[in-house]
Amino acid sequence: MQKHRVKNSISASMKDGAAWAMMSGFADPYSVPFALAMGAGTMGVGVLRSFPALASAIFQIFTEKLVLRLGSCRRALLLTVMIQALSLFVSACAGFLPPAAGLPLFVAMAVAYMVAGNMSGPPWAVLMGEYIPASKRGNFFGFRSQLVGLVFFAGSFIASQLLGVWQGRGLWGFFLIFTGAGVFRLISFYYLTLMYEPRTCFHLPRGGAGVDFLGSLDFRRGRVPALFFSVLVLLFSTYLSAPYFSVYTLKELGCGYTRYMVLMTIGPLMTYLFMRRWGQAADGYGSVKILKAAFLLVPVVPLLWTLSRNFYYLAAVETFSGIIWGAYLIGMNNFLYESVPVHSRAGYNAFLSFTTGLAQFGGALLGGWLYQSLPPLAGSAFVSLLLVSAALRVLSVAPMFLLVRETRDVRAAGPVELLLFMSGFKPLVR
Repeated sequence: MQKHRVKNSISASMKDGAAWAMMSGFADPYSVPFALAMGAGTMGVGVLRSFPALASAIFQIFTEKLVLRLGSCRRALLLTVMIQALSLFVSACAGFLPPAAGLPLFVAMAVAYMVAGNMSGPPWAVLMGEYIPASKRGNFFGFRSQLVGLVFFAGSFIASQLLGVWQGRGLWGFFLIFTGAGVFRLISFYYLTLMYEPRTCFHLPRGGAGVDFLGSLDFRRGRVPALFFSVLVLLFSTYLSAPYFSVYTLKELGCGYTRYMVLMTIGPLMTYLFMRRWGQAADGYGSVKILKAAFLLVPVVPLLWTLSRNFYYLAAVETFSGIIWGAYLIGMNNFLYESVPVHSRAGYNAFLSFTTGLAQFGGALLGGWLYQSLPPLAGSAFVSLLLVSAALRVLSVAPMFLLVRETRDVRAAGPVELLLFMSGFKPLVR
């Protein structure tokens, strides 16, 4: 009976992933264009991309407590998903208000959207960790990510076409795509109601010290704090420039919505498509090895963006970027499952979201100021910002390589062997 429930839960998680991807494809790439259409400037974009991240980081402190208060990962998951869906419906209506009211409301709903979305992640991760055997996690999450990536790309393309059709008719196009995003999140909510949660409750956070958000970190366990520090530096440096690619693409490069959609979504698509391969590599060669590859290559991406404004070249750069960020995501996912006890997974995943939120807040806010203050290079201050971002990303490499170690025995592999496997020229030998 339990095996049947687990099988049905895995099936439901795939359908939930597809619905979530449609929601994300409709909403995430178009929040900045929506704000720009309502009259936001560069600092307005900085506020939109930073304050939701700060609020999300703060609220991650309460994720474990929410799970304990409700006595269920599933109930905590459903509550946060419903809040996220409602935030999208309200966001859709913000464009019909005067800018003085519409923009603040949109930012407030962006806060609710990100807070609820990030708080849903840890309890979802705990449930999924109970369904999938340890030896198959990388392969499964990679396969699921491929599905999510294809649906995300399709959703983003449909949204760009809707915006193109409704261009010149006010903000009705944005109303349609954000309303559609809310509907897809409700579909996701339905499939999440079908997921099974073990009644033993051994997967839930423990009382007392278990709800001590910072004190629960174990400094002996796989050098997790060193990894989180590297993540903080890497993501802070990344978010210096990341929120402003939309501004650069739409305003400085003059891209239409279709080309904008390609540049903003080809990276996430490649991330999702390659995550299964990265997951297989992490299962065989170790998650830390995959993370080190990501940390080495991520600083290269902003440097490549400075070399040309050609659309096809930039699409190729984003393809490369997406593949590398796939290594980061699957490496972090697997490392936490390998390094953290079952009852602490919600807390550690919440702490990762907390770290990500702090990095996004600080990086986006400082990046907005630098975008307006740095002297232009090659005719754009954004190029200067990219160089600063690249230089700071390099600083994250040292603690990652010096302090973070594998927590299990894995097959030895050098860069060439890993590259051959990722390219499909070498099978994975266990």
